[in-house]
Amino acid sequence: MGQDRAFDTLSAAPLSAYLHIPFCERKCIYCDFYSIENLSLRSEFVDLLIQEIDLKLKAVPTLSGRELQTIFFGGGTPSLLEPAELERIIQKLRTHFSIASDCEFTLECNPGTVTLEKLRGYRSLGVNRLSFGVQSFDAEELKFLGRIHDAEEAREAVSLARKAGFDNVSIDLIFALPGQSESTLRHSIQEAIELETNHISAYNLIVEHGTPLYRLVKLGEVIELDADRSASLFSIVQDTLADAGFEQYEISNYAKTSEQRAKHNLVYWDDFKDYVSFGPSAHEFINGERAWNVSSLEEYSKAIRAGNLPIINHERLTMAERRTEVLYLQLRSTGVRLHEFMEAFGEDLVLNKDVHAFIEEGWMVVNDGILKLRANGFRFCDAIVTRLMSTNDRAATRIEIANVIP
Repeated sequence: MGQDRAFDTLSAAPLSAYLHIPFCERKCIYCDFYSIENLSLRSEFVDLLIQEIDLKLKAVPTLSGRELQTIFFGGGTPSLLEPAELERIIQKLRTHFSIASDCEFTLECNPGTVTLEKLRGYRSLGVNRLSFGVQSFDAEELKFLGRIHDAEEAREAVSLARKAGFDNVSIDLIFALPGQSESTLRHSIQEAIELETNHISAYNLIVEHGTPLYRLVKLGEVIELDADRSASLFSIVQDTLADAGFEQYEISNYAKTSEQRAKHNLVYWDDFKDYVSFGPSAHEFINGERAWNVSSLEEYSKAIRAGNLPIINHERLTMAERRTEVLYLQLRSTGVRLHEFMEAFGEDLVLNKDVHAFIEEGWMVVNDGILKLRANGFRFCDAIVTRLMSTNDRAATRIEIANVIP
């Protein structure tokens, strides 16, 4: 009887959906997300994605009928899809899920791939949020990164989005590029601000293993910025956006108001809610278990055509792993809810001597039962979380209460 009630609760709980579109006109040198440049496979892929949705719901019937509170098409370059292709995918989602009336429906876009007609088509299908991968407004930086657009095309894309009826638009920027000057970074941030978007994501360039950029660094043809220089540029990002009225609600994300935060990403960072995913390399988290798909369109296709889900691996988090993820994801965003942390792990973080030290240092603050990083604390997020992960320090603050851990 109790198990039936648990399934009823799960079925009624809101859900988020991520769909990975693995196509790019040209791969950027820094990107380690799975994508291919063979656009001729796009139509076939849409068929496969639709089949995967059916297979997933057959394998996990408790997902059926759950309400989607957010939908996110990422990639790759989802804006390479024609509206008619996107419509087929949305129709399939509607056959298995209900979609909330206020669902946040995001589509990632490359400024070099959109037209007014295409954007109007997306809007008519219910897409209500666009995330433009601008990355920079400097010609040399765009060339270095391998982007297919220029600064004027980026400005024009945002203008077209407004004309198409989008009032929720985000811009992605990348900072700490090799040789980047403070003036160049300030210029890109100011350009983004002047476009009057309500959300800006600013990511520190990471040299990911296996990317063309990684190989260039290893060959000595590109020199990474050192940590101090990167931190200095991060401070410029924070200060400039704060002066323009943006709130930093996650280590790399800034919004004009709390209502304009990326609700889909908060599912990952903050709430630990369920999200289902489709497409090669896509990750999901359902009822405490994480699973991820194969990062190969060829292997993805083989699995689906054989009537199998393309999942390459899955895992159920241990309590120690769950604790680490809560600390890392919540501290880098809206903060750790101390009461929930206590209930889940039997540990009062307020008693942690390192937390006291970080508060005294001005890196952390406790407000309304939430332990949060201050703006300067975001600059040391990884080091702070690593310190709080220490098992020796946990031993002194562990509260052993029977049945406190679910």
